[in-house]
Amino acid sequence: MSRIQADLVLLLVALIWGAAFVAQKNALAHVGSFTFIAARFAISGLLVLPLALRERSKSKDISINRTHAFDLALLCVSFAGAVVLQQVGLEKTSVTNAGFLTGLYVLFVPVICRVIYKQTLSILIYPAALLSIAGVFFLSGGELTAVSPGDGLVLLCAVGFAIQVALIGKIMAAVKAPFRICLLQYASCALVALIAALAFEHPTLENIMKAALPILYAGAISGGIAYTLQVVAQQYTPASDSAVILSGESVFAALTAAVMKGERLTPTGASGCMLIILAILMVQFGPYMLAKRKS
Repeated sequence: MSRIQADLVLLLVALIWGAAFVAQKNALAHVGSFTFIAARFAISGLLVLPLALRERSKSKDISINRTHAFDLALLCVSFAGAVVLQQVGLEKTSVTNAGFLTGLYVLFVPVICRVIYKQTLSILIYPAALLSIAGVFFLSGGELTAVSPGDGLVLLCAVGFAIQVALIGKIMAAVKAPFRICLLQYASCALVALIAALAFEHPTLENIMKAALPILYAGAISGGIAYTLQVVAQQYTPASDSAVILSGESVFAALTAAVMKGERLTPTGASGCMLIILAILMVQFGPYMLAKRKS
C-alpha cells in the first residue's frame, strides 16, 4: 500500500466514524453506554477473529513476544479507557465541550511521538494540528459552555486516544500483525465495558434488540471495519499525520447529522470544516510540495 492509498483509507475511516455518531446517539435511547460499548466491540471482535487466526497461521515468523508486551498492554488500556471515558464524560458535559476536548488528541499525538518516542516529524505537522484544533473548535460552535466535571473525563479520553494512535504507529513498525492487534483492542474494550455494564446498568436482551441496527453499524462497520483499517493504514502513514487526517471525522459527523438528522451547519461550523480540510490537505500534499521545492 502506498502512502497516498493509506491516507485515503484513513479518510474513509474518518467518514465511517463520523457517521457512527448518529448511530451511537440512536442506540443510547434504548441501552446504557457500557452496554452499547460491550455489544459493539463484541461484534467487532467476532468479525476480526477469523482474520486474526488466519494471520497467525500464515505468519508464523511474526510473533507477539514479551518485548512488545508493555506496549500492547498500554494500547489496550488506552483504547478501552478512552472509549469508556468518552461515554461517561458525554453524560456529564455538553456535546460542544466534548467535541472540542476530544479533538485535542490531534495535538497530543505529535507531542507524544516527538517527546516520548523521539520521532522526527514533518515541519508541517504542527501548523496542521493547530489548524485542525481550530477547525474542531469552530465546528463545535466557536464557544465552550461552562466547565463541568465531565470535561476532565473527556480530556483524559483525548489523551487515551492520542496514546492509542501513537502506539499503533510504533507497534506496527515492529510487529506486522494488524488483525491480532485489533482483536486485542476489541476484546479488552468489550470486557471492560461488560464488567461496567453488569455493575452499573441493567442490560436486557429486549433493549439490546431495540438498538440492534445502530449497534450493528457501530460494531461491524465503525468498529470491525474502520478501526481495523486504521491499524492497517498506519503501517504506511506516520501517527502524527494520521491524527490530522482522522480529525476529518468531525467534518463527516456534521455532514451526516445535517443529512440524516436535519441539523443545520452554521457559517461558523462551515468555517471549521474548511480549516480541518485544509489541515488534511497540508498533511497529504505538503511533504511532496516541500520535496519538489528543495529539488
